Formats: sequence, structure tokens, C-alpha cells
Amino acid sequence: MQISKEAERLLIEAPRPSNWVPDEYDVGLSDIMVDWREAEHADVGILGVPFDTAVMGRRGCRFGPESVRSSLVFSNVYDPSIDVDLSSGLIITDFGNIDVLQTDVLGTHDRIEQVMTVVFALGVTPVIIGGDHSITYPNVKSLINNTEGNVGVIMIDGHLDVRHSHHGEVSSGTPFRRIMEEPENPVLPRNLVQVGINGWLNSRYYMDYCREIGVTVIPARQVHRRGVDDVIIQALEIASDGTQAIFLSIDIDGLDMSIAPGTCAPNPGGLTAYEALEMVWQMGQHPLSKGLDVLEIAPSLDCGGVTSMMGAALIMHYLGATKKRLERQHD
Repeated sequence: MQISKEAERLLIEAPRPSNWVPDEYDVGLSDIMVDWREAEHADVGILGVPFDTAVMGRRGCRFGPESVRSSLVFSNVYDPSIDVDLSSGLIITDFGNIDVLQTDVLGTHDRIEQVMTVVFALGVTPVIIGGDHSITYPNVKSLINNTEGNVGVIMIDGHLDVRHSHHGEVSSGTPFRRIMEEPENPVLPRNLVQVGINGWLNSRYYMDYCREIGVTVIPARQVHRRGVDDVIIQALEIASDGTQAIFLSIDIDGLDMSIAPGTCAPNPGGLTAYEALEMVWQMGQHPLSKGLDVLEIAPSLDCGGVTSMMGAALIMHYLGATKKRLERQHD
């Protein structure tokens, strides 16, 4: 694959996940990954964005890409629960990390948009490891740059993230307001679904705003009581209504703090591991699914690396779902 010199200049190579215990009968993720410089094509491309300058609260998620990649060492490429084997039929590469500007939020967003716009143009489905939630704005903007028509977004998060700027600054609490207020080809409020919003983490003001403009909010409690399958059906119907692409954004604090303590705002009562994995598995198979970001994993705030391992599991489920989606498209 060839990318522009400018985009290549903004990439820093990152080490691949190694094998945990070599076994001739096991196939690890590192065994099947290809070098993007030598491959003619890739179906999925992993990218890291080690940036947390815009985070509201405790920092540390700039180290998320390194920690999640390290946790992928535990991942073989077969899952008997969904009977998917990634050892063939899916070409995966790792583009490395985007060279961010730790003291410049908007400058970093510009760099992300430059790189991600090129990645989408290659026909690669990106899996982006953050980094704070502010980076979803350039991630989605890059998809919009490559889509003729509207883009739908499903986010899993404990927070609404539709704040006004803080003292005129962009933060991790502003990405979805920004993308809906984009002057050209914004994400329409009727195509944004927020899943997992929870507890004493939000304000009435912003909840009223979402209701008034037509954003669909499905709190974590509702997911628990209704059942995950029903919520998945609703979210996909809304995000795909009149759109040509769907982006899935996961802030790890949308998951319960028992399985995701390593984040700036741990969430009691958030989604269970099963609910989150099932959402990724089913949503990632949708024919309009075009990318995923997994954000706000802070290893310095973690307990035994469990949050990074949860992030790695979400990514593996998305890889499996992407293989299923591509197989159906080729049939």
C-alpha cells in the first residue's frame, strides 16, 4: 500500500504484540499481521493515538496504545464462542502511532485527520487505540471526508460528551457536539446513538440538549433491563437510517468499573463485559460498519492490567466481526 509522504511522515512505528508462549498449535495475532509497506492491501489497520492533553479529569490514557498492544499478546486468533478464525481471510496491519503534539489539541486533531483520511481512502477499516475521547472528532471527520452521504455514529460511554468548549478550549467532553455542528456534512443528531450513559456523571442541561435536538440516549440501566440484543437492533436502525457509513466509538468508562477501573472516570453500574463485547460483535458485522476507536484506557490507573485486556478483547471481537462482514459482502 502506498500513502502520501505527508501522512507517512506523521506515523511512528510501534512494536507488534508478540506471542505469549510459543506453541506450534497456537496462532497469535502477531503471526498473521502484515507490514503495510509491503502489502498490496489490508482489510484492517490498527493505529495508536498516544494523546490525553484534552482529557477532563485524571490523565494517563496517552499510554493506552502501548498497553493495549501489549495486552494483545494474550490473543489467539480463534474464538470458539463465535467460531471465528482470523488465521485466514482477513488481512491485518499496524500503521503504528500518529505523531501527536502533546501541547496542541487542535494541531493533533489536524494530524489525525490527515492520516485517517488517507487510511479510509485506502479502503482500510481502521481500529484506533487512544488516547482521550476528543480524538473521535477527527476520526469521524476523516470518515466523512471519504463518504458520499451521511455518517451515523454509535458511541459507548458513561458521559454524553456534548459539552460546550471549556474556556474556549476543545476537550474530551466536546467531540460529539463538534461533529454535529460541523459546517459541512455534520453527523445528524438523528443518526447519533449514545449507549451506556450512566449514573451521576452528567448534567440535566446536556441531557435536555440531546433530547431537544433528537440524539438517542440509551442509559446503561436501560441496557441491563431491556437486554443487549434489543438495544443493538435499535442502535443500528437509528445509526443506519439514511446513512452510508457507521462509526463505533468506545470510551472504556462506558463499562462497569469492575472490568474497567483504569480510566479517568470509573463507572459503577456501566455495561458488563458481555454486553460490550456483544455490541461490538453484532455492530461490527453491519454492512455499513467502517471503523472503531477504543479510548481512555489509562494503564497508570489500572488494576492488574484488566482494563487494557478488556480493550484488547473489544478489538479482537471487532476483528472477528469485520471478517464476518467482509465474507458476507463477497458472497
